[in-house]
Amino acid sequence: MKLSIYQESRIGGRAYNQDRLVIAHSRDAVMLAVADGMGGHLRGEVAAQITVDLLSELFYQQATPLLTHPNRFLVNAVSTAHQVILDYAADHRLPEVPSTTVVAAIIQQGQLYWCHVGDSRLYLLDEKGLRLRSRDHSQVQRLIDQGQLSEDAAKVHPERHKIYNCLGAASDPDIDVGEKQSVGVGCSILLCSDGLWSQVMDPELEKVFFRRNVSQVLPALMNVSERRAGAGGDNLSAAAVTLLDETQDYGEREDVLDTETATPRQLGRVILDSNLETMHQEILASRVAGKRD
Repeated sequence: MKLSIYQESRIGGRAYNQDRLVIAHSRDAVMLAVADGMGGHLRGEVAAQITVDLLSELFYQQATPLLTHPNRFLVNAVSTAHQVILDYAADHRLPEVPSTTVVAAIIQQGQLYWCHVGDSRLYLLDEKGLRLRSRDHSQVQRLIDQGQLSEDAAKVHPERHKIYNCLGAASDPDIDVGEKQSVGVGCSILLCSDGLWSQVMDPELEKVFFRRNVSQVLPALMNVSERRAGAGGDNLSAAAVTLLDETQDYGEREDVLDTETATPRQLGRVILDSNLETMHQEILASRVAGKRD
């Protein structure tokens, strides 16, 4: 595969960044994930970091170079991340379990597989516009679905940040697995936290993505969202790809990933606290080892 890639996380107007993201790839598969640690919960950034780290580790174990059952992989990986977060809280005797949203996607063999928990979103855009958008697990989305609230009104609703589904909750997460989608040249897949999408309407996305790839659109879109949110704006993060024509030579373009020639690795792994890895290294290693066995 050849893809234009983009990944960035910004602190916005907050004191620290609880968003985490990753793009990982094998020769024939690509995984994207965004996790938004819940700001009102203790160590939300740790829950988000555990989630993206674990998804990455499991992806590299199992994408050799394809995932045999992508949807099963996503469900099992997200479920495991939830359990790791609970184990971390118990092992460290935290007074409150850290929580996070997650949205994750796999691209392989011309197909998009995806799932989400919470209100971090996936968008799929093609030459016709916005083909798909995930549905938030939030109170305002329920009101929209019931016809009691418009999309515009939801942007300023006082409970717009309240979600009922996350990793790290007392009950198991309801992992929402999306319908498999065929994707090809020109398709863009965007995963982002609510700090980005809350400031941009769907028609705006369609307009700016028309005949453009993610590296052309998202730097400016992040700027717009950050400016609109103002001094009190949320963290904002995006991990995104546009599928390119594999027969074309893109030279030394920094935004282009050729999975057949590039060494499998993680792109855009965001760690803002140098202590985070050591904080959960042992529990993460034990869970990954258990999955390998």
